[in-house]
Order: sequence, then structure tokens, then C-alpha cells
Amino acid sequence: MDLSRVNLIVYDLDGTLYEDTHHFDYYANELKKRLHQDVQGKFQSDYEAALQDEHPLRIGRTYDSNRDLILVQLKGEVTQAFHWDGTELPADEVRKLYPERVTVNLEDMFSIGDMWWVPGCMARHYGLQDAGTSEAFLATREFMMGPDFQMNRIPGLIESIATSRSGGVKQVLVTNSPEVDSTKILEKLGLLDSFDLKVFTARKPSGTKAVFARIHEQFDLPYENFLSVGDNWVNEILPAHELGCQTIYIDPHGIGQGLECDARVTSMQEALASIREAGK
Repeated sequence: MDLSRVNLIVYDLDGTLYEDTHHFDYYANELKKRLHQDVQGKFQSDYEAALQDEHPLRIGRTYDSNRDLILVQLKGEVTQAFHWDGTELPADEVRKLYPERVTVNLEDMFSIGDMWWVPGCMARHYGLQDAGTSEAFLATREFMMGPDFQMNRIPGLIESIATSRSGGVKQVLVTNSPEVDSTKILEKLGLLDSFDLKVFTARKPSGTKAVFARIHEQFDLPYENFLSVGDNWVNEILPAHELGCQTIYIDPHGIGQGLECDARVTSMQEALASIREAGK
């Protein structure tokens, strides 16, 4: 990376500016409550298996909800497909089913880029519709806004962003989450006033490049002066890389070997030095 070129840093929120994970159990329970009682036990078993990385639906894969298949794909090219029980489809059948590149979205082809998507896609497998998953998500975010959800701040994060900002580097938040709950979470993290721009409900990954285009126009900076920091390679890293931005991929699950990024770290803590040095 050439951090001296960086004049603007774009951050994701969930999994990037905080790294707590206990809310995923709450989310899974909210999803389970909305499933038919006959399948709640199966959902719980699958979720517990996923926590141990013992389920074919895992971070780094893609869920095709129309065909109820779990895919291994890179940039749209499907190389493997699995049934829910882990049985792998023959290669010739995979080629027949996916002769063209697939496009991840928020409707039927879900990228499992972080842990939010694991229980959500599992609930879809067991029959929960979009309305139900949305209700469960909003209930979880409401819990996260409340006093019972204690968040662990990343040591040095507030100071690192402040140092970068005082050096003239613009700080931008781009999150898929709604404004109301994101604002409360930022308050808990002490980061509410740390950004020059906050973009909510960004609809990443399909909306990532459009949001970056808005940022590019608003601040009149070329993409080569952007640094994108996030924990979801499909959402925050690949689109930014394709635009010419520099990127830091937070990869706590170790799935990013060989994936395009300028730096790959296991935690936000490891990225703080780069944030402080940006623009110098």
C-alpha cells in the first residue's frame, strides 16, 4: 500500500468498527421463534454446527435460495455446489446449473460474507420469508441499542480515527444497517462524531460502487486516494479494488488467502497503524 496517497477512508460498521459476536446468538433465536415449530430443532442444530464450522453453509460461500444449494464461487464463477446435507454435486451438473457467472444480491443469491448471513440463510432454508428475517434482524438491532447489550470498544480505534482525521483525511462510514440503530451503536462505541459522512442502508454489495461514486463526487477525490476498510470481501473489498481504491481486508476467519486486497489482517487492531499513517 501507498498510504501517503490516502485522502479518504471508508469504513464498514458491523464486524469492522466493533468485533463483538454475542448478538448473533440473539439473532438466531429471533429467527428460530419465527420458524414453524417442527423445524426449530433442526435450525438450532444447524446453527450450532455452523458455529463449529461443521456445516456446509459457512463464511466465504454463497447460498442459492432458489435451488437451495450452497456454492463455492469466486467473482461469479461457480466451482462447487453442495446440497444442504453436505453432499457435493458432480462437476458436470454444476456446469449445467451454472453455465454463466452468478451475481450475488440481497434477493436470492446470498454471499455469506460475515456471520449475519449464516443464521439468516439457514432460516430461509427452513421456510422463513423475507418479512420474517427482517423482523428478526430489526428485533436484534433493537436489542443492540438497549442497555443490556454491552459492546467492547476496540482499544485505540477512536484515537486512530481522530489522528487520521486531524491530518486531513476524510472519514466515511458506509453500512448496510439502518440509521436509527447504527447511530445508537456508534454512540456506544464513542464514534458518533468521528465521520465526515455517514451512509446507511447502503445495500452492499450490489450498491457498493454507486455509494462510492457518490462519495467520489461529494469530496472530489479520485478513487486511487480512497482506502476501504471492511470485514466482508464481497461487500467492501472487491468492489473498491475494482474501482482502483486501496483496501484493507479484515479476515478473522482466515478465508481470504489469494483474494485481491492491498492488506489482509485478522482484526481491526492490526489496521490501526495504517489508519494513523494514512495521508502522511
